[in-house]
Amino acid sequence: MIEALVVAFIVGLVGAVAWFRLGYLAPRHHLERAALDLAAEIQKARGRAIAEQKCVRVSFDKPAKAYTVSTAPGDATCAGATFSAGRTAKLDDGGAINIDDGSGSAPVSAIFNPRGGSEATGGAYPTVRLSNDLGDARLVSVNSAGRVSLQAELGLPGCCWLGPGEHS
Repeated sequence: MIEALVVAFIVGLVGAVAWFRLGYLAPRHHLERAALDLAAEIQKARGRAIAEQKCVRVSFDKPAKAYTVSTAPGDATCAGATFSAGRTAKLDDGGAINIDDGSGSAPVSAIFNPRGGSEATGGAYPTVRLSNDLGDARLVSVNSAGRVSLQAELGLPGCCWLGPGEHS
């Protein structure tokens, strides 16, 4: 009888620790998933620009926590292109993921020309910072060649970034 009580106590203790730990890990998993999904969508937009020989734009809506992928006819450059309404998707259905450019403003759009290169918007290439309520953050950025990278923030917000393409 005593053995059964000890086993029940140990199982209960392990279950309580696991439940607490799961509640702590779930927001991090949602953030990582949203960052990976966003990086993949931006990379798909680049591939679409090359395949369809069009300009493709990924724009970001900070208040709605969403992004829109739209297209426009394009030659070698997308300057002055008029983009279609496009398809809008939320970053996270639960609304727990926040989006900004790392300084609190809305990120600039990622625009890919028919050759797959990224075009600067207002003199800047896009940097998208996704964060959760625990203070964790992921950075998705696009360089001038159209390369999409994902980085993880370590420690305090704004403190430390892993190298391009690395994530925890």
